[in-house]
Amino acid sequence: MGSKTIIQGKLIHVLFVFILSHFALNVHAEQRVSEQAQTRTSDSVVALTMQNIAGNIDKRISSMKMLANTIANDTHIQAWVNNGFAPADEIILLNKLGYLVNEYELTSASFADINSNRYWNHEGFLRVLVPEIDTWYFAYLKSNEQNLISVYHDQNNKRVDLYVNYRQDDGNGLSGIATSFEGVVDMLAKSSLNEDGKLFIVDSTGKIQVHCDPKVAGKVTLQQLYSEASAKTLLTPQPFNYVDSTTSKKQYLVSSYLVSSYIPSMNWFVVAQIEGG
Repeated sequence: MGSKTIIQGKLIHVLFVFILSHFALNVHAEQRVSEQAQTRTSDSVVALTMQNIAGNIDKRISSMKMLANTIANDTHIQAWVNNGFAPADEIILLNKLGYLVNEYELTSASFADINSNRYWNHEGFLRVLVPEIDTWYFAYLKSNEQNLISVYHDQNNKRVDLYVNYRQDDGNGLSGIATSFEGVVDMLAKSSLNEDGKLFIVDSTGKIQVHCDPKVAGKVTLQQLYSEASAKTLLTPQPFNYVDSTTSKKQYLVSSYLVSSYIPSMNWFVVAQIEGG
């Protein structure tokens, strides 16, 4: 009787251990499912946030490109140019440029005739552009690109301006408008993604154009910060790109991951380095 009791006790013990281990496995599995669900949700939020930021910037740039297009293709301005820049009618150009500056709160609006290289802004005639000084202008003409987008960091006034230039397909008009980019800079700074990492904007080559660190903006590339492989993925023109930390050889990315979203109107990208990925 005693041995039977001992055997039963051992069976109960084995059964108890089996049930306990099975329960532990189930709990662990549920935790993993929960963690995976949370990760998927977090990834979805990051992707949606990135695409919203890129979309907002894209709308703004598209509007500016339309304004620049309007100046270059304005029939009254073109008629004045074709008639030999009559001084008495210069007011036609200045009124149109001045109206756009006031109406859309621009920093400046400009027009150039690419045949004579004469250059005006909303305040009047400035000068005839020359290769030795106005390198950006002649590089733009040589590129045969229709649009030129750039940012200027004014370190003295601590502000960032965006410049959008447009060149006529079959004509002699080249226009440009400039506006403060501080709204976009603030949007990046106030984004929830900035709480867990860094948000910045790069051009199609990977050069960082907008960054909270003035030592980085306009001077450093994705390739330098991370790796060629990471940059190649991040510079893919699609709504969302993801780079695992293992793709980068940089030690400080061990607990981070990188994401990017394409801005079609600029051919640039919003990039985020998210900590704790």
